[in-house]
Amino acid sequence: MSSLRRFQFIVRSLVLTLTILIIAGCNLPSGQDVDQVATSVAATLAAQPTAAPATDMPAVVDTTQAPTTGTVSGLVCYPSEPPLPPLTLYFQEVNTNDLTTIEHTDGTGTYSTGLPAGTYVAYAWREGYELGGSYSEAVPCGLSVDCTDHSLIQFPVAAGANVSGIDICDWYGQPGDIPTPGDLVAPTAVPATATMPTPSGGISLNCDGTYQRVRITDQGASGKTISVDNWDGASWVNVWNLSSGDPNLRQLTDDAGYYQFGDCQKLVVVPFRSSGPQLWLELSVHVWNGAGMSQVYFNEGYYGEWSKIGDVIRFREVSKLGTVNNGPLEPCEYITLDYSWDGSAFNQTGSNLETVPNCTVTVQ
Repeated sequence: MSSLRRFQFIVRSLVLTLTILIIAGCNLPSGQDVDQVATSVAATLAAQPTAAPATDMPAVVDTTQAPTTGTVSGLVCYPSEPPLPPLTLYFQEVNTNDLTTIEHTDGTGTYSTGLPAGTYVAYAWREGYELGGSYSEAVPCGLSVDCTDHSLIQFPVAAGANVSGIDICDWYGQPGDIPTPGDLVAPTAVPATATMPTPSGGISLNCDGTYQRVRITDQGASGKTISVDNWDGASWVNVWNLSSGDPNLRQLTDDAGYYQFGDCQKLVVVPFRSSGPQLWLELSVHVWNGAGMSQVYFNEGYYGEWSKIGDVIRFREVSKLGTVNNGPLEPCEYITLDYSWDGSAFNQTGSNLETVPNCTVTVQ
């Protein structure tokens, strides 16, 4: 029986009992007093089932709350061999300047963090604020020598969203491209005298407050020329050039340009490949000396190949030529040499010999 029906039943019983009591009071038989009647009524009421007190059903509380943060993830790069040095990652909300920081100390090349909804830029500083990197326009461009726009990319973060691909990988910008967080000490890589604005297309080859630009021009039948200009505060002044000459005999390859070495220096790498069946390669590397370029590395060889691995120049060439089954002359042994940059010079740090199976040496 429901609580309401029990309540209605009790009310009706009370009314009936009171009615009986009134009638009985008027027609009491002799020898029976009012107290006896009252006792009888009380016994009747006590025999009735007691109605449970009415209670309100508890309200259903929705404990699911809408998220207020999103998740941002991406790569962390650094211009050296892994593991990465300790870095601090900064995520700055562009409207409020609020900062979220991550101490990235595990040496890995990835990160993931939660951020309140907003619009952000992302950047990083090495300990001591000597070198900074960022998620800039140069990152989706590919970080090649042609990617000269180092402005930070703003990206939205919505509540509950997962934003990936925010890769903090551009370490090749200029002083002022990366914010100094809050009122922290200004990066020591920017000298107090470096007050001139960055000229369009300019880079600082030595992070010394001066600006240079590296150009490659195609002069048709005269071949390609790689040049370095220096900014004098008002205009570009040409200070250095290397030309390939006749392109039918010698060509400047497409991978010529400047590359990051160490914490800040950018060295100009110049590969020339000569025509012919042996594919002769000349490779030179040059450093800014304050007035022009000084050569700090040179190598050459048949079937030459080169690569940059961190601060290492790797040069591979054929050391011996031979034949297989009296076929045409071809590589019979390769030698690979590694040279590491120490900030002022390249020093040999590794070598490796590879022999070609079943090759008979005919030329050394």
